[in-house]
Amino acid sequence: MADDDRKRSFSELDRLRRERGSSGAPPRSGRARAQEEKRSQAALKAADALFTDEKGGQVGKALADAVREAHGTPELASACRAYLEEVGPPSNAELASIFLDAGDKEIGVAVLDELLRVKQAGRLELAGGLLRQIRLLAEDFDDDLASRAEELLE
Repeated sequence: MADDDRKRSFSELDRLRRERGSSGAPPRSGRARAQEEKRSQAALKAADALFTDEKGGQVGKALADAVREAHGTPELASACRAYLEEVGPPSNAELASIFLDAGDKEIGVAVLDELLRVKQAGRLELAGGLLRQIRLLAEDFDDDLASRAEELLE
């Protein structure tokens, strides 16, 4: 019926439209719908990231705000760990400085490694409070922190 040259009746055309749906496309399988849903979610995540300057999009912004609110409190280290688990180490100087205030070696090493990466890419200029923090860490008793801080100061 589909390949012959005869003209289709209205009932045949209606039946074909119903089978294909309103878009005129053939009916989609469950797999096709799932793939389309994945693409939609990825596009939404990318669009969310466009509306914030924070690393990690809206989730990263919320976690960064939580770190800023916890600054100067005993909860700072746990807020920093939550940020690290979800987003990774911060690459901007202001947030990195707050992370270094946490006083936790693991957090400090992760932040210093990220700052080294950003510096090697040529996108970091150490100044102000962050520079003072790194100078203090270069004199730290912990060799891991001190060596990374010295590399940053070079």
